[in-house]
Amino acid sequence: EMTQAILAAHSYSTRAIEIIIEAYKTFKQERAAEKLAKQTMKELSRLTDKELNDIGLSRGDIWYVAHNQNENLRGWV
Repeated sequence: EMTQAILAAHSYSTRAIEIIIEAYKTFKQERAAEKLAKQTMKELSRLTDKELNDIGLSRGDIWYVAHNQNENLRGWV
């Protein structure tokens, strides 16, 4: 019974550490995504309305494009 209790406690503490690590990774990924979105918004905002139109965007599209990037757009936007 003591061995089972020790194993259960170890299992719970291991899971708690895994949850903390996952939360940290998620936090880091979200920060990186926000940094990328801000950079995209900054770069697109520098374009003129004509340049935006040439790539099929309007000024009102900038936030959406910056926050909803996908792998197919990487390197283009």
